[in-house]
Amino acid sequence: MKQPNVEIITQLAIHNIKQKELARKIDEREDETSRAINGNPAQRYVRIRNKIFDYFQIN
Repeated sequence: MKQPNVEIITQLAIHNIKQKELARKIDEREDETSRAINGNPAQRYVRIRNKIFDYFQIN
C-alpha cells in the first residue's frame, strides 16, 4: 500500500501541476495543502487530503 503523500505527489507529477495550483483548485490555503500532503494527522488536514483524493479520483 502506498503512503498517501507518495500517491498525491505522483498524481501532481502525472497531471503536471504544482501544490500551489492544486491548493487553488480545491480552494484551500497553500500551506495547509502542503501539510495535508505531508501527512499531518490533524482532522483539518485529513479533510483536505480527502478533497485531494476526490480531485484526483484516488480511491
